[in-house]
Formats: sequence, C-alpha cells, structure tokens
Amino acid sequence: MSSEESDTGWNYSAKGTTGQKVIVAILLIFPMLIFGITPLYNKDKPTLLGLPFFYWFETIWLVVSAVFYVIAALMLNRMEGGDSQ
Repeated sequence: MSSEESDTGWNYSAKGTTGQKVIVAILLIFPMLIFGITPLYNKDKPTLLGLPFFYWFETIWLVVSAVFYVIAALMLNRMEGGDSQ
C-alpha cells in the first residue's frame, strides 16, 4: 500500500494545483463559518414575506451552500481526472 492510501484503500490526494485546492477549501469552509457566526443573523428585522430575517437568511444560505458544495465536488472530480462530460 502506498503512503497516499489509507487503510481503506482510498486515495485522498487530489492532483490539482494549490490554487484549485484553496478554492475548494474556501467553498467548503465558508458556509460553515457563516452558519457558525449566529449573531450575524440572529435578528427579527428585516422581514421578507412576513418571515423574520433569521429564517429567510438561513434558507437562502442552505441553497447557496448546496451550490458551493456542488462546485467543490465538480472541481475535485476534475482534479482527480474524473469524467469530463
């Protein structure tokens, strides 16, 4: 077994450039930071369609996070030489 493989046999080293890896890391970490800073969005005003800020802000960030994760997954797939359809 090579040093790049774990006991499960998975190869965790992506072959992209350092810049690509940094972008993937930012795409994965940024949403966690936003959700972690609760005082940023722990308020009632402004409202949107009668919903307090807290609810619509989190709902929007759930969608944005999903988009970030898809982009990161596609970038990792491309870096590892996956299907480029």
